[in-house]
Amino acid sequence: MPTGDEVLAAFAPLLAAVAQRDRDSAALGTERLAAEQKFLADFARACETEVKPAMEAVLQRLRQLGGDALVEEHPGGEARFTKPRIALWMSLEGEVGVPRLDRHPYLLLEAEVQARKVQVDEGDMWRGAGGNSSGRVGKWDVSELTRDRVLRELLAIVQRAVN
Repeated sequence: MPTGDEVLAAFAPLLAAVAQRDRDSAALGTERLAAEQKFLADFARACETEVKPAMEAVLQRLRQLGGDALVEEHPGGEARFTKPRIALWMSLEGEVGVPRLDRHPYLLLEAEVQARKVQVDEGDMWRGAGGNSSGRVGKWDVSELTRDRVLRELLAIVQRAVN
């Protein structure tokens, strides 16, 4: 049977394990926060240098051809838009006006910080017709947010909307 001193000595490794667990947890939290901040910075940079220029190019082309478009950006942290996002709402004829999921083709990219993915939502309805679908279609890595990918995606949405 252990003596009093041996019993007291058994506390040391237990408390050391608790302290180590706390240090490991704090380090993991710091790493997770750094990774989330990097993801948000990468998302913002990709939106500014790749996504937005592609959306603005489509906006200009639609306007040249008698349609319209609206680029909508939200930095996140708002009551209605908690996550950073960027969307292009399109009108194939005339002005966009107030964007509606059931009335306008659109592409929406939203930062999913914890998953470190970009949620992709699309709609291909035009005046309540067209492909008749809207909603989540997948998740992309930030590295997939390229001008060419966004342009191809927007073209595919419009093709579905007119068929």
